[in-house]
Amino acid sequence: MWVEQLLNGKYKYFERYKDPYTEKWKRVSVTLDSGSSRAKKEAQKLLDVKIGKKEINVLQSDITFGELYAQWFERYKKKNKRSSWIKVPPMMDHIYKIISSDMLVRNIDEALVRQVTDKMYTFGDYSLNYTKQTRTVLSMLLNHAVELKIISNNPVASVRLEPKKVEEEKKKRLIEDKYLEKEEIDLLIKHLYSKPRKIMHARICEFLSLTGLRYGELQALLKKDYFNGSIRVNGTLDYTAVRLEDAKITTPKNFYSNRTVSLPERAIEILDEVIMENQVLIPGYGEDDYIFIFNKKKKTPLGIQSINATLHEAEVELGIQKKLTSHIFRHSHVSLLSERNIPLKAIMERVGHGDAKTTISIYNHVTKKSKDDILSALNNL
Repeated sequence: MWVEQLLNGKYKYFERYKDPYTEKWKRVSVTLDSGSSRAKKEAQKLLDVKIGKKEINVLQSDITFGELYAQWFERYKKKNKRSSWIKVPPMMDHIYKIISSDMLVRNIDEALVRQVTDKMYTFGDYSLNYTKQTRTVLSMLLNHAVELKIISNNPVASVRLEPKKVEEEKKKRLIEDKYLEKEEIDLLIKHLYSKPRKIMHARICEFLSLTGLRYGELQALLKKDYFNGSIRVNGTLDYTAVRLEDAKITTPKNFYSNRTVSLPERAIEILDEVIMENQVLIPGYGEDDYIFIFNKKKKTPLGIQSINATLHEAEVELGIQKKLTSHIFRHSHVSLLSERNIPLKAIMERVGHGDAKTTISIYNHVTKKSKDDILSALNNL
């Protein structure tokens, strides 16, 4: 370290260091009011900090993609529900096929990101939606790298995913496949009630169609959540757990999911029937127990795999040309309300959506179809 006195009477302290990027010698400086021994010690500390920061940036710039992922994923797991973070590792398997874990993060560019999406979707067999989800994971990872100042910008931002022509046409056709018409719901529910061993399945499907709940929200309903002809939705059952008895009620999917849903008369009848049966068949049944209990001994609800398997059987038996899962009743609820000209905002509040493309697309499709039907009727007068 050396010092120079300036014309204004202050002292400028200098120190040389080797730039790890260029391997050339450079210098840093600080200016203090004094040239005393104490000031020299203070200057040395400040200069060491300046040099240290530059070295830290270099160390960060040498971080590998695998190291970045491990660091980011630990944070992501703490901030998100298990049902969300459990989907990430399989997506990383696709990313690692192009961007290896030992690759330096600073060397990841737009071309590599495009290779990931091309391999999965453009020239691959994965859906546009799943590829977009994978790209989002990669984008979150590299945003973390930007925050750490490892890279200056996120290369994912400039990589667009254009739908294939065939898929665009397919997407238009598939909107109607995302929900059931009223006649289809009635046919399906009647079919399920005709099977003595599927009464609980029938009640659940009918209740979902009347309320628009997510299946995990229905599973998490406790007796105390039912009051004055309404249900309080304030949680969802994490059914990604190995066993249903180990499943936990976690926070809802988003802020808008916390809501109170008013029930139509038939939905009230279903809850009253189910709760009355529980009180008769389950000793000690109380306020903190689930409503839709399937295993009376373990007091656990019906697993989603079971309900979806039953719906698949019904799909084949009835010849319904749509993929039946528990979620189709949520979309059907949106469709039925849209047909009755309920405002979109009110529908989204009821089903617990802040912004949902599927809900909006179904609403727009159904309302447009209604307008077309009116025009057709007028033309035929």
